Amino acid sequence: MAEATDADQPQFVAPPVAGIPYRFVALAIVCLGIFLGTLDTSIINIALPTLAAEFDVSSGDVIWVSLIFILVSTGLGLSMGRLGDLYGRKQLYIVGFALFTVAAGFAAMAGSLPELLGARAVQAVGASMVLANGAAIITATFPVSQRGMGLGIMVATVGAGVATGPVLGGVLMEVLDWRAIFWVRIPFGLVGSLLVARFLVDTPPDQRPRGLDLAGSLTLFLMLGGAVLAVNRGDAWGWDSAKVVGLFSLSAVLAVVFVWIERRSTGPVVDLGLFRKRAFSGGIVSAIFQFFGLSAVIILMPFYLVEARGFSTLEAGGIMAAFPIAMLVVSPISGLLADRVSAPILTTAGLLVVTGGLIFCATLTVETSVAGIVARLFMVGCGTAIFSSPNTSAIMSAVPPDRLGTASAAQTTARTIGNAIGIAVAGAILTSHVASVVARDSSAGLGDPELAADAIVSGVRLALVVAAAMAAFAIPPALLRGKSAAIPVARDAELAAASAPPD
Repeated sequence: MAEATDADQPQFVAPPVAGIPYRFVALAIVCLGIFLGTLDTSIINIALPTLAAEFDVSSGDVIWVSLIFILVSTGLGLSMGRLGDLYGRKQLYIVGFALFTVAAGFAAMAGSLPELLGARAVQAVGASMVLANGAAIITATFPVSQRGMGLGIMVATVGAGVATGPVLGGVLMEVLDWRAIFWVRIPFGLVGSLLVARFLVDTPPDQRPRGLDLAGSLTLFLMLGGAVLAVNRGDAWGWDSAKVVGLFSLSAVLAVVFVWIERRSTGPVVDLGLFRKRAFSGGIVSAIFQFFGLSAVIILMPFYLVEARGFSTLEAGGIMAAFPIAMLVVSPISGLLADRVSAPILTTAGLLVVTGGLIFCATLTVETSVAGIVARLFMVGCGTAIFSSPNTSAIMSAVPPDRLGTASAAQTTARTIGNAIGIAVAGAILTSHVASVVARDSSAGLGDPELAADAIVSGVRLALVVAAAMAAFAIPPALLRGKSAAIPVARDAELAAASAPPD
């Protein structure tokens, strides 16, 4: 491989490890953290019915096992990205791996739902430290000419985590019990902690900015946490209920307060000026809409496969693995292309494939073959991979070195927000449609198996059409973002010094 030119050098260079270039060692460590974080999200959902029976609680109570992880990790993501910029990403990674691993042990030993929820909240803190800084580490250690490849492999790891979760969770629940889904991850967390401590090299102190915005971080946490909670529980509590309206109102007020704080802060947790860069803001907006549409597949396909088609949970997990497997295969290729083809072209192409795949999914019937279902999910996964790698690379290339953590965390936050809204909307559409069909066509309700299957399929199709429309809304900001202005790396130190707040 040819040597990189001066203008192509990464933010900092570290010595090889056992003859392996440092950037690939850092990439492997980041991918382990990303894998564990995304695995957690997908593996826990399959255990929720068992946990409800174990602790003798309602489905409305047990959903907090998943929800509290989403709320805490979303609320802290941007702040953890900024802490990585300020104090070094190695420190955040070590603490993050340790917290995640210790909390997994406490979760496995939980004797009640409150104990499990406490452990899950601590797990979310650790996961937010790791997930928020992954793309920043890769961007800082890879030269510009290989950045897309590195980020593409990271995106592929997301697919691997999502794909492994349901299958591994199903096997562990079948062979052992729910506690095994926590125990099995502890060795990986321990290995990750040791690898980070031994091999990860931190950003040099003289390249780090200064200024911790505590007021902004707290306001951001409450604002995002309140909004995500309202979106997730809107259907259960009622969209016009006092709880949901109050949470949305509080989040709106806190958004205004947050902007006011950030404009006056010498070291804002989110530099609002970044949103004036089309490569950055266009990428974030596109990601929110894309994940909005994509989340419908994640939430709706189990209803279609299990409730309408009669597949077992394990069979449904195997069929749905077509989506993340497509990401795993295509993301590295998309990352390589991102180093050679402009982001607007690739991201727009990916969104067109995603939109087409969602429309294709909306043609599902009660007779669609397994191969037909797999083909539809594989198409959506391919489009997601084509979009995600160049979009991530364009966003990371649009910010100065002292804001890499913020940009990395912003993408994680965009994914969470898009998923939360998409899942809530898709679930509401399916529920209301099935209820209206049953009320109109049968006094037996869902006790009529044929009617129940038809109602679920038609509800899934309607929700997928809406999801396709949302994915299509991501195309204009992706297409009109302009060329990503990668900052010449030779000027990194100068830019970092210029953008750092005064002492």
